[in-house]
Amino acid sequence: MKSTALMNNNPSANSGAALRYGMFIPLALMIASVISCCLSYSNAKQTIANDLNDAMFALANENSELWTRPDTIAAIRHMHETTHKPLIYQASDVNFRNPALKDEAYFTLALVDNKNVSHRIGGNKIASDSIMLMPERAADGLAIQVQGFADCSMASVFFASDQTLPGILFSLSILSMASMLIWKRKETETPEAEFIAVSASPSLDGIKLTPMQRQLARMLLEAPGMKVDKRSLCESLWGNKSNAEESLYTLVKRTKIALAEAKMEIVCNRGDSYELRVNS
Repeated sequence: MKSTALMNNNPSANSGAALRYGMFIPLALMIASVISCCLSYSNAKQTIANDLNDAMFALANENSELWTRPDTIAAIRHMHETTHKPLIYQASDVNFRNPALKDEAYFTLALVDNKNVSHRIGGNKIASDSIMLMPERAADGLAIQVQGFADCSMASVFFASDQTLPGILFSLSILSMASMLIWKRKETETPEAEFIAVSASPSLDGIKLTPMQRQLARMLLEAPGMKVDKRSLCESLWGNKSNAEESLYTLVKRTKIALAEAKMEIVCNRGDSYELRVNS
């Protein structure tokens, strides 16, 4: 008899655990993409501020004498008393490393002394550092405060930043997530795997059998379920012989003895068929 062993190591549970742990991969890539995107955005913002600083120092060095003259200070004081706003200097003629800042940046000139503090510019703007220009004959700590600003939207700063690495990480996270979903779908559609180990068919090699005994044993061995009815055995072995059943009985009895050493047994089922069994 062919022996079949069915072993189920619960592969669905193992694949489910692997899938749960595998989902950490796209999550980690997504977090890394967001962090790198924020860092790139922050670096781009700082680059704009540094560009404003350099342009502001160059502009202040070029115009410090003009801006600290008494008539300029008087004009700035008059404007502040009238509008309560600092003097704005457009940056269209200022050189920036990023030429696009010429349309977005400007500089403010504010009069600062013991009575007036620097004016705060509202809004979501990128601001440079500020410097103080001191007139030669300053009273009450009078100074001209110069500071640069850039009206850059979040979108413009984002597009100015280097998003290569965040883009790669984001793409990898999407690809890995898609792979996990495809894997999960295949696991759902595929029935639970079963590992079947089938032992080799019993062999008649090495067993001393007469030709008739070997033919009988092979017929049983190769039959489905190793079972054959008496009529088929008689017709195959003796044709239309009248006492075929008596001859079959004698043949089975002698074959049993020969197969006993190989742990094989021929069993009669309800008198209508014979079955070969392999004893472990």
